[in-house]
Amino acid sequence: MVFWLVLGALALILTYLWLISQRPANFPPGPPGIPFLGNVLSLGSKPAEKMTEWSKKYGDVFGMYSGRKPVVVINDFRTLRKIFSEDSASGRSTNSVVRRENSPFPSGIGLIGSQGDLWKTHRRFALSTLRDLGMGKNWMEDTIIAEVEGLCQALRETNQKPFDPKVQLTNSVSNVICAIIFGKRFELTDPKFSRLTRLVAENMAIIKLDFLCQIIPFLLWFPNSVRTQILQGRANITALTEFMKEMIADHDVSSRTEHHSGAPDYLYAYQKEKSKTREETFDELQLVGSLFDLFAAGTETTSTTILWAMVFMIENPDVMKKVQKEIDDKVGRDHVLTNADRSRLPYTEANDTGGPALRKPCASRYWKNPEHFEPNRFLDSEQKLIRPDGFVPFSIGKRACLGEALAKMELFLFIANLLRCFTLELPTGETLSHEDYHSSLVDSPNPFTLIFTSRF
Repeated sequence: MVFWLVLGALALILTYLWLISQRPANFPPGPPGIPFLGNVLSLGSKPAEKMTEWSKKYGDVFGMYSGRKPVVVINDFRTLRKIFSEDSASGRSTNSVVRRENSPFPSGIGLIGSQGDLWKTHRRFALSTLRDLGMGKNWMEDTIIAEVEGLCQALRETNQKPFDPKVQLTNSVSNVICAIIFGKRFELTDPKFSRLTRLVAENMAIIKLDFLCQIIPFLLWFPNSVRTQILQGRANITALTEFMKEMIADHDVSSRTEHHSGAPDYLYAYQKEKSKTREETFDELQLVGSLFDLFAAGTETTSTTILWAMVFMIENPDVMKKVQKEIDDKVGRDHVLTNADRSRLPYTEANDTGGPALRKPCASRYWKNPEHFEPNRFLDSEQKLIRPDGFVPFSIGKRACLGEALAKMELFLFIANLLRCFTLELPTGETLSHEDYHSSLVDSPNPFTLIFTSRF
């Protein structure tokens, strides 16, 4: 008798939960889900591809469920531009099983996860500080070029043997953001520095599991691979937070020449603002969060984009040859390319601008043959660079990327100089495809090795 009462109660509870998870009034059409899980299992390992498939079936605006949470997916640029310009679209979820409330780096702080007045205050400060520090200007260009030359030297020393460029490349790119936020760089072979950039990459990949555990919390109740990675993510957060605190404690600007703004780096500017305004939100926790966000965003996204560029050059050797010919004819391969050369190398910059963005199908309303790698789509009839609607690699609206100017300069200087110095080749018997990647917050190509053949 008790068994049947328990079974009946369970059935009532399940029925109730299922009924309240049904699509509400005016909710956009979309794929059918299953109780409690919604559409999470249908997304598979590459959610963007599944959402592209659903948009073709249900339209540019469709509804789905992440567990029991309703989600509206918008696949139209003009609609997104309108929505993202409004304050109501600038909020952020503070749910996380990796960055918990008692975490040394909880969600809801920093520049990316914060919202409301905290976000507005610190985004405004970050924008003005990065501008004053010279983002996109001469001293920053010199910093990037120094890292480019260091990377090229490391690639020459591989002596045309198969080599995975990810660690060296990531460290080189990370050193640029380190110059901005800490006022210093690290050696490319520094094992501690390599570990830190690896931890950032690991946590970027773990984010999708964070979402999964919010939907299926019992995955954290018993030993399994998901739980193991979540626990690793928490440990990584602790290690990265300790690194940020070490950098704050060891920060010394007394021996450095100040820039025209009076601040040699972001950390100094933050501490100066705190003492000047005595704004209570300028505390150490928010500083750690801001440094963490700048370090992670300035490391992983740009280095991953450059790795994608390498993949596309291997898949399209004719494009690589055309880029190299443009460099040879208009500048010369013996000349280190600078920001001033961008206007003379439109085809080269078109590759830096658009290649990685096309690894997924794009709406044909914006350009022809969206699934093909065609740098010319970013050039007008006069061979000048254009930015067509629907191409938003730095997002739009109030949450647009803080570091767009820096990223554009880095992408050009790294990719153009790599192709100036080297021809990229696959080791004998190996293959490489843009379809081989793993998806999370950032879509990253699977590990690969290349042969870097010097061009001089």
